[in-house]
Amino acid sequence: MPRDNHVPMKSGFITLEGIDGCGKSTLSKLIAGRLTEAGFRVELTAEPTHTWLGDAVRRSYTEEVNPYTEAFLFLADRATHTDWIRARMAEGKIVISDRYSDSTIAYQAALLHQRLGGVPEEYIQYLTSVSEPVILTPDLTFLLDVDPEVSLKRLDGRGELEKFENLDNLRAVRRNYLAIAKASKHVRIVDASGTMESVQKQVAEILGQHFHFMP
Repeated sequence: MPRDNHVPMKSGFITLEGIDGCGKSTLSKLIAGRLTEAGFRVELTAEPTHTWLGDAVRRSYTEEVNPYTEAFLFLADRATHTDWIRARMAEGKIVISDRYSDSTIAYQAALLHQRLGGVPEEYIQYLTSVSEPVILTPDLTFLLDVDPEVSLKRLDGRGELEKFENLDNLRAVRRNYLAIAKASKHVRIVDASGTMESVQKQVAEILGQHFHFMP
């Protein structure tokens, strides 16, 4: 929802997506700061949420659960989160979420394919269809694209890696993200393999074009 230089945009929804180690969390704060400086009211959030539903999602990371069970835990958390997002937008705010529905589709489609076989694209289509009734389509999604080898180097030394944080899994997730981006008009792919400064420059230009202010 663009605006002109004189009428502030009343609300909006931005999401950040990408494989682990792409820099989403850092960038979400930088985007919030840039929009606040431009005169917008901003609210930051993330998934999984800090609710009992989000706690159930995080628990699934460490336990062997059916991949459909895990996918629907994410969906339950997101349904409640979406209500919260709508409420903040109704207050005239731009909500920025570190991960949203594309994460579940990209990651869980990879997990379903790994565990059950089949065609990854069919899992993407299925997860997209069951998500549609409980999600908002973002005004803008930044897909921070980075090579999985680079991602793992950034994760090195962080401690014990989660189940998705290996080369084969991250390659599969990245392929799914790129397929999602190809089919989505609101997704902007950002090269996140370089320095944070170069990533910030790309994002600032996109923000300026989308919200009609000088980056």
